[in-house]
Amino acid sequence: MRPHLVSRTSLFVGAIGALAAMAACSSDSTSPARGTLAVQLTDAPFSIDSLSSVDVFVVRVDGRLAAADSAAADSGATSDSAEAHGWKTLASPNASVNLLAYQNGTVLGLGQADVAAGSYQGFRLVIDPSRSSVTLKSGLVLTGTSSPNISFPSGSRSGLKINLSSPIVVAANDTTTMVVDFDVDNSFVLRGNSLSQNGLLFKPVIHASVK
Repeated sequence: MRPHLVSRTSLFVGAIGALAAMAACSSDSTSPARGTLAVQLTDAPFSIDSLSSVDVFVVRVDGRLAAADSAAADSGATSDSAEAHGWKTLASPNASVNLLAYQNGTVLGLGQADVAAGSYQGFRLVIDPSRSSVTLKSGLVLTGTSSPNISFPSGSRSGLKINLSSPIVVAANDTTTMVVDFDVDNSFVLRGNSLSQNGLLFKPVIHASVK
């Protein structure tokens, strides 16, 4: 069994709220209900003293009504538009996020989107591995091309599946909060016995549930 690197990290996807935009069109009974999905990020307590930062470049967060396996989550991730594969872009931070800066309930707002009310079964986190890294307190920065390095998925962008315990229901005129748990302990795995010599293997493990 390979030793794990770090403790559990969480992404917080918050406030799936309903819009009242359809109020002005109350006479149109065929108009579909709408909701708003706001995305925030947070991190659980971190215990490894040798790390200074875990920087993941988050391009966007997508969701869709249909379920998605890992292949579907990665499909079309290199495109700036998610629509071709049934995905709806919920947030487009297009920024590097140090997961260690958002611990103990601290959250970072990533964005929000107007979405149709319904039961959502697929979510993905689209990252740019070429702009993601882990920095040790010694100052050593591990990237996909450094030596030692982090073995990230190939490509300029990767769609990471967010596993759901149950579908996320967006109801009209209501608010739902979904917590996405990025399990860093199992997502970054040591290769060999030395982080500074052998580097890391990135095997993302991400779950989500309604708060």
